[in-house]
Amino acid sequence: MSGSQKTIPTDEPSIAIVGAGIIGLACARELARRGARVCLFDRNQPGRGASWAAAGMLAPAFEAAHEPGSHADLFEFCMQGAEVWAAFSADLEYETGQGIGYVPGPSLAIATTDEEASRLSAIAEQLARTNLVFSVLSPAEAQAVAPEIGPSVISVLQLSSDGHVDNRRVVEVLLQSCKASSRVEIMPDKLINAPAELLDQYDNVVLTAGWQTAELVPEAAHIQPVAGQMLSLERTRSSPNFTIRCGSVYIAPKQDRVIIGATMEPGVVRTQTDADSIARLRIKAETMCPGLAGARILETWAGVRPGTPDNAPMIGPTSMPNIHVAAGHYRNGILLAPITAKIVADGVLEGKQSRLARAFAPDRFRCATV
Repeated sequence: MSGSQKTIPTDEPSIAIVGAGIIGLACARELARRGARVCLFDRNQPGRGASWAAAGMLAPAFEAAHEPGSHADLFEFCMQGAEVWAAFSADLEYETGQGIGYVPGPSLAIATTDEEASRLSAIAEQLARTNLVFSVLSPAEAQAVAPEIGPSVISVLQLSSDGHVDNRRVVEVLLQSCKASSRVEIMPDKLINAPAELLDQYDNVVLTAGWQTAELVPEAAHIQPVAGQMLSLERTRSSPNFTIRCGSVYIAPKQDRVIIGATMEPGVVRTQTDADSIARLRIKAETMCPGLAGARILETWAGVRPGTPDNAPMIGPTSMPNIHVAAGHYRNGILLAPITAKIVADGVLEGKQSRLARAFAPDRFRCATV
């Protein structure tokens, strides 16, 4: 592990977490359940950043195979992340009595142009080298599964591993769980610029501040903002029941709305949408599912993903003693939140790191440039 680490009293370690999105909330809950006392800081209101702006897709197969130049172990990590979601969801719902809209799969990845079909074929070739169960469907077969998809579809993959969850419900329920715990204190509207100063009060600090983690520790300087704009439509009889992907555009159904996303704007920080981008997303979504035409727009919004050069998160200790990072999850923050919380708790409380966890060490980019 990087940096020297304090010996933590096993009976009651104290942990400060900086950033109260889904990663920070999941870490706080896991650490508290293992006996730690946790203080969760956020410069804004908990859970209202990228976690709130997401679409809640749990897409280990598509995301890891879709993004060129991704970390070699990202696919394996995403698959492990997906495998823990069923138990995480059931446990959270049992604890709080609140549903979070977890659907384990499947989803559809479609192509409407020759270029998209070529990319989909490449994804299928990548997936064929794994043990993942997926199906190549003809357009007719796909329309039998999901009648909502349009006649312009020329190629389809059905991905049994890729599901979705209502990310806003997850954030709300995690926050409820943390507030109910006597071991978790939440400090909203608290800006932390020098995390090392927290070590005067806490045994360890975990940085989970998304793209803004880059401002807090040298290893995280490689985390860059990637803005995304989205919209939601009212649900109608013609709304799809499956998550449907086409390149970087997706349609993600929820109980009370249908989410369409998302633009990809590297290096951009924005909280407002622009009309042209929203219109392009809607046009593409209506090509994918013509029944969405005419549905009322409920909301438009923008968020900022924390990207890294290899599209994979940074998780683990830093060169600064007793300061850890869990950030840079890019498009997989919802998917990887439960497994990230387990890795963080293992590392902070027990000094353990699995082979896979070590692959996502925060110092990997610095090592690569030596």
